[in-house]
Amino acid sequence: MKKEDNKLNLYFNDNKICEVKWIERPQYYDKKTTNGKDMVKMGQIGGDDCLFFCFQNYCANFKDNKQCKFCNLVSTSKTYNSVIRKKDVQDIGEVAAAAWSEGSVNHVNITGGCYISGKEVEVVSQIISSIKEHTGFEKVPGVILPAPAKGNNIQRYYDTGIQSLGYAMEVWDERTYKAVCPGKSATTSHDEFVESIEKAVEIFGRGHVYVAMVMGLETKETFLEGIRVLSSLGANVIPFVWTPNPGSKLEGHRAPSAEWYVETILEAAEIVYEYQVPWGTENHCYLCDGNSLLHDALRLKGIE
Repeated sequence: MKKEDNKLNLYFNDNKICEVKWIERPQYYDKKTTNGKDMVKMGQIGGDDCLFFCFQNYCANFKDNKQCKFCNLVSTSKTYNSVIRKKDVQDIGEVAAAAWSEGSVNHVNITGGCYISGKEVEVVSQIISSIKEHTGFEKVPGVILPAPAKGNNIQRYYDTGIQSLGYAMEVWDERTYKAVCPGKSATTSHDEFVESIEKAVEIFGRGHVYVAMVMGLETKETFLEGIRVLSSLGANVIPFVWTPNPGSKLEGHRAPSAEWYVETILEAAEIVYEYQVPWGTENHCYLCDGNSLLHDALRLKGIE
């Protein structure tokens, strides 16, 4: 990067790519909730206008050393200790109201690690109720990404008033999935994921179900097979680029080459474009998802 005429520009070798700009710091970052908690430690702005809440920075699979091998959720929270690991429902509602009142956000992204107790839907219901109470929304724009929602819980999540439902399926190939995600695969099989996603699309509607995949952990062939099947069901796929995160079991491993990522995502974009699943602008748009190359590939085809 180079600073030129009071502007910061990004270069590739000698070729200027674009100007680099920082988002404006939200005013609520300097405020506290009525419980005395720093709002910035409760919910943060991601990208341009996404309010992100991780209501509990914990995954039960870490307890038995069966966490997904690419994940560093627990180790990161211990290392930096920069957020409140378990958030109060009232505080979340207050932060949402503050963020929306100053025009900082247009949608929320809510997750909570991975519960095994089965009580997550009750916690999410309380959170969404708090956000609706503090903002006046009848339906909350955004997505909830809980532990895999199955059976009757899918309808229960819909009834909370959240607009969209997410699934962290991670890997399409069944054998790779079991190897990379030992804890998750023991409680939710590949087939259960597919059946649940199909049912969720029936309830939430086409384009309002999102499936997170970790791109780079499996072959291009099986990855693209997953893109095709999930797109045919009416789900949006979010293929996050895998990097060997510090603190994860795959720390120190090498990710695929940049050329592999580009070639694979361009083929994936062709599949997504073919099925014309509605791309909800309120969730996972290119302005907020910095870790998904699919947005850029689809923008080349005129989809934003």
